[in-house]
Amino acid sequence: MVTTTTATKLSIVIAITLWASAYAGIRLALLAGFSPEGLALLRYLIASCCMGIIYFRMPKRQTFSLKEMSQFFCVGIVGIAVYNIALNYGELTVSSGMASFIISQSPAVAALFAIIFLGEPLNRYNLLGLAVCMFGIFVIAMGEVGAIVWSDGLLYVLIATIAGGLYNVMQKSLLNRFHVIEAISFVIWGATLFLCIYTKQLQHDLAQASWSSTLIVVYLGIFPAAIAYLAWGYALREMPTAKAVSFLYFMPFIATMIGWITLGEVPAMMSLVGGVIAIFGVWLVNQSYSSGSTAKC
Repeated sequence: MVTTTTATKLSIVIAITLWASAYAGIRLALLAGFSPEGLALLRYLIASCCMGIIYFRMPKRQTFSLKEMSQFFCVGIVGIAVYNIALNYGELTVSSGMASFIISQSPAVAALFAIIFLGEPLNRYNLLGLAVCMFGIFVIAMGEVGAIVWSDGLLYVLIATIAGGLYNVMQKSLLNRFHVIEAISFVIWGATLFLCIYTKQLQHDLAQASWSSTLIVVYLGIFPAAIAYLAWGYALREMPTAKAVSFLYFMPFIATMIGWITLGEVPAMMSLVGGVIAIFGVWLVNQSYSSGSTAKC
């Protein structure tokens, strides 16, 4: 039986809530004039500084080989740099709520990759829960726009979804071998190093950005980036990947509420119904773990 401690549950709540707030924050920063590249770089420069403060306060730190460092950087490039650039471009045309609906399907991607690459089991109850969650997300999306209309923005958000699913699987092996703070620090630093290729875009953005829009990016760097990734890393280390990522289905519901309050993106009733369905799917997934079921697909 897989149990979840109070600390792990709190880590999940912190990560999901902060990540949900990021969708509205990203949209606000983009509307204020930040470019997708400049926004990503500034956000993770700030996150890197935060992780540096935490990392160098550790009483003991490991020495990593070149191979291990390259693994950290690869996870950072795929799971953070590519994810954020794609999401930022997507939110140029896709609403924060709609983006969160699509991104929330990354648990299905992560679960699939976890089965293929990590050998984690997926029982039939788990699969049923994921199916219910995906149906809920589909209902939410239909409620938002009345239909799924293909666009470049949706393509970018889909790329971010795949990158997010890969991140959870790729990071799992690192968390099994290294301290959470060390793993998250080097992953974020690897992403930031890659994003430095957009330094010119950031310089251009800062030259015309208002203090209010810059403060939004500062918030994104400290809270949905550094703190949320650290909290999520702890949770991912303490439980199977498929179970951990199932909690991400709560995110679109929270993101919708935040978008409603901050951006005036009023959700349709069908979207709210879809959110309830998705939450029920999360419950099904977690029941499959807590019951200790071993029925295979």
